[in-house]
Amino acid sequence: MTFCSVCVLACRYGLPFVSPNNILVSTINGAGAAIEVVYVVVFLVFASSRRTRLRMLGLASAVAAVFAAVALVSLLALRGEGRKLFCGVAATVFSICMYGSPLSIMVRTRAHPSSSF
Repeated sequence: MTFCSVCVLACRYGLPFVSPNNILVSTINGAGAAIEVVYVVVFLVFASSRRTRLRMLGLASAVAAVFAAVALVSLLALRGEGRKLFCGVAATVFSICMYGSPLSIMVRTRAHPSSSF
């Protein structure tokens, strides 16, 4: 889900009214977001339990809420370079979260009693 939020925010950053002459950023990240949405839908269809489906739908709702908040703040409160900076920082923060998220699994794996580290 973090990848999807990164793609959506980076796609927003590349739009002409936020950052002119960056349409390729929007194109590649829009394609990444579309692929991630297909992946999540397939996961939801084949999820083994109702609890898993609800948790994923909750995460998708959180991603949509964060994107809506960033979009509303950047549209209503900011102009020009401030808008570009805000959208860029939001995309950067979520990129850092995306690359850091595997570390949480490593900590959980290391703390598990059956690991041989």
